[in-house]
Amino acid sequence: MLLQLWWVVVLVAIVGGAAAFGYSSTRTPIYHSSASIYFSMRSATSGSDINQGSAYTQNQMLSFASLATSGAVLEPVVEDLAEAGIDISLPQLRRAVAVTIPQNTVILDITAASADPRDAAEIANSVADNLTEVVYDIAPKDDRGESTVGARVIDPGAPAQFQSSPNKSQDAVLGVVLGAFGALFALSAWALLDRRVRSVAALEGVTDLPVLGLVPRRRNPAQGAAFLISPNGSAAEAFRQVRSALRFSAVEHQIGVLAVTSSIAGEGKTTMSVNTALAFAEMGNRVLLVDADLRRPNVANVLGLENAVGLASVLVDAVTFDDAVISTAGVDVLTAGEHVPNPAQLLASQKMTELVEGLRPRYDFVVIDTAPLLSVADATIISQYVDSTIVVVNTRKTTRAQLERCLAALRGVGANLAGLVLNNVREQKKEKYLYTMEP
Repeated sequence: MLLQLWWVVVLVAIVGGAAAFGYSSTRTPIYHSSASIYFSMRSATSGSDINQGSAYTQNQMLSFASLATSGAVLEPVVEDLAEAGIDISLPQLRRAVAVTIPQNTVILDITAASADPRDAAEIANSVADNLTEVVYDIAPKDDRGESTVGARVIDPGAPAQFQSSPNKSQDAVLGVVLGAFGALFALSAWALLDRRVRSVAALEGVTDLPVLGLVPRRRNPAQGAAFLISPNGSAAEAFRQVRSALRFSAVEHQIGVLAVTSSIAGEGKTTMSVNTALAFAEMGNRVLLVDADLRRPNVANVLGLENAVGLASVLVDAVTFDDAVISTAGVDVLTAGEHVPNPAQLLASQKMTELVEGLRPRYDFVVIDTAPLLSVADATIISQYVDSTIVVVNTRKTTRAQLERCLAALRGVGANLAGLVLNNVREQKKEKYLYTMEP
């Protein structure tokens, strides 16, 4: 699944990256500016006093950090900013200011965030200035009434040249990664939960019947028979492989009269019937194609024939077989004919059995297209008086449960199953091979 749908992962990753980049572009840019304050003891004279003072200052750094976001510091900052033309409330200021302490230092970093880089620098510097004043006021005093703790701004804040957030490049990369992983997860879940028969390996997990061939996916299978449109194409070659596999299967039981069915409608059984008949006719065999799907006949549409009279007309004695049969593209075709209200009764009649038996000496191969087995019982009726039955499995439609029910129904009536044909198989480019004859 991942090898086939890798482009989905790439596409979703690109869309995720573009969406993340677009979302980042709509957000208001935020700029950060930092001011650094250095704290020290003023009254230290000897080396011992300096060490003790440094230890004392480090112990007080958390207190200074808390003090930086207190009302004693931020209320004067609000007033200073108002004088500078920056309108900001105390709660907003608290959210805009962050305080950090580099490990094992007596330096305190004050970082301010704002949509305006100049405002961010103004806020950081104002908080730093007011903090140094508050520390001077509340710190213990010496004998002369001077503060024993000194605070000095060593690195004032400056307007940032680049925004800090949102980081468009980082968000885009994150969107690509999340999109890719999301697509991988979705495809993996789909592959695990998908119960359709997608490959030969999946078929082998359902039954031990041989796979007669793999028919590649066609862009427009409704255009007509592959043998008539592109006799040298990959689809026609696939039907030749089915023909060869059927001839080998004749070792076990006869294949003079073949029935083609499927589990549900739309799996390509009519296309398989028409092309199989044409493939046998290509070898010079006398071939008859019968449309026994009296409910939704389609053989006439595929070959472009009239469907006024056909099998139903013969079974009700409206016309003879010779009058109803049509020759085209090297095969004789008996279309379904007029609509009848009781198709199952006609197909199960003695008249149908006699018709099939009477056709055996006239044709080398008789290919009968039947109705989908899980829809009606027509296929199980026909499979009892034909030599072999082929089951068409569509990779896009047939589930394992449907195939199991189909095969169980055929085995229940004693049908001879020639094998399975996997239809609508995705064809890899590296597997294509075109053989042209030299003039």
